[in-house]
Amino acid sequence: MSRFPLLRLPTLPLLNCIQYLKVFEIIDFSLLSKRTKALVSLVNWNHPDIHANFYENSKLCLKFPNDPGLQWILDFRVELDDELDHFIREIDGNQFPSYIDSALHGPKAFHYLTFPNDDNFETMRKMVEHISVVFRTPIASLSTHRLNDQLTMSIVKWLSTLQSSVVDLDIDTTDDITAPTLLFILDNIKVTDHFCLDLKMNTPDFEYHKGIDIPSVILSHSHCITLNSILNSSYRVLVLDESNLTLHDINTLLKCWLKGSNPQLEYCSIRRSMKGKAIEDDIDEAFQIITKDLEIREHVENEKRPMQIVTNRKLTYSLPNDLCYDIVRDDGTIGTIPQTYFSRSDEPDLVLHYFYLHVWD
Repeated sequence: MSRFPLLRLPTLPLLNCIQYLKVFEIIDFSLLSKRTKALVSLVNWNHPDIHANFYENSKLCLKFPNDPGLQWILDFRVELDDELDHFIREIDGNQFPSYIDSALHGPKAFHYLTFPNDDNFETMRKMVEHISVVFRTPIASLSTHRLNDQLTMSIVKWLSTLQSSVVDLDIDTTDDITAPTLLFILDNIKVTDHFCLDLKMNTPDFEYHKGIDIPSVILSHSHCITLNSILNSSYRVLVLDESNLTLHDINTLLKCWLKGSNPQLEYCSIRRSMKGKAIEDDIDEAFQIITKDLEIREHVENEKRPMQIVTNRKLTYSLPNDLCYDIVRDDGTIGTIPQTYFSRSDEPDLVLHYFYLHVWD
């Protein structure tokens, strides 16, 4: 069978041929040489959403706006499927076994190009860099799952040198996370839409006082986030679990909001854990502290009030509507405050206090 001398074509006809390749064909062609990589990057592609997920079996997902029901996934797995035919692909001078597979889930189709994963995600990182150049598109979202402190720091440093910002950042750590890593993430990674930091334990002697200007922020074990940090920040949605804020801090937060602080705020949730007997055991007295010197009124159900908050494209919160009170800013914006106390069944002496503020017009 005769071969077609594709690379001998003039540049314009060659680019016209390249644009009809499928995604994995584009990737294979771009890996042949520096020239083919440069040629592929000249094509005017529809920019895909690129999602990089770092964990034991990592994934690099590409979704194109002109075909939302189709995902192209570079899958990096600890163990490859021996029943599928393996082919050798070369990445940055190193050869790797790989295979292609597909799956249907309802109306959506998933195509997989699978490589072996390595302990430090070096192959995954090289492919992220390569894909970003080929399609001239930065990573839209990056997530890590149960990575130790050293790997977490390595990946966020790599991200900070790769691009200036990321739309979504989701960091899920192990229990050995250190203050320097937290400080680096908070100080050096610019997130433009949604940031989730899932810590497994407190990091003692670390407090963060700077503002965090990200529209949607969800922090577990948020003891390190101080009142000054919140007052200096600009959020649309703020969710703090295991917070060290006091009832008096929450009162200050409400007073500052009434004076115009954080005008973009739509929803704030703060969870505090308290052991043993404390003033917080008395719901009425606790509510008096939270609303001290505030003009409050009993909330009346209003069909104009939305009952769900969308934090980002992945997560939606349903809003409580019982035992609520309203505070009103001078511009007519309403802040609705419900609060709930309950004891965790497996720890009878532990009281959880949930505070919510829902802002609506």
